[in-house]
Amino acid sequence: METSITTSQKNTATFIHLSVFSQFLFPLGNFIAPLIIWAALKRDSLFVDNHGRRALNFQMSTFLYAIGLVLIAIPFLVWQGLIAAGEQGYISEETFENIVFPGQASGLIITALVFAVLLLALFVITLFSVISAAVSASNGEEYKYPLCINFLKPLTTSEQEITSA
Repeated sequence: METSITTSQKNTATFIHLSVFSQFLFPLGNFIAPLIIWAALKRDSLFVDNHGRRALNFQMSTFLYAIGLVLIAIPFLVWQGLIAAGEQGYISEETFENIVFPGQASGLIITALVFAVLLLALFVITLFSVISAAVSASNGEEYKYPLCINFLKPLTTSEQEITSA
């Protein structure tokens, strides 16, 4: 039974969290790098296992949130684009006589800006959360990401003893 967390385990957990920044070097690096490190070293320590699970859970959660925002934005942007095209005369007035409202051309820009700000907010939350998780791991503390869906449930001491047997 694990009673203390070694410096090596702290460093490994910290590196798992920081490895998500590899997404800026290669596509899907935020999933691949932590997954490789976690899969290779999860049996060594419950601390490393839980930090790896939490890092992967958060990356999957933020990916789902980003996909959700994009899927919600698409119909709004298409709608606003059609309205703007109708106002510019690219589409016949008969087609849009019931939906074209005066002054709606700026709606496309406003809609795009709202969703861009939401995606930027998600990016900033991700950035600060990953850094906070890395600092907590380096201090030997557990960290729970905000807005995180538990796809891979963190284990307790008794659950790890069962899985490692």
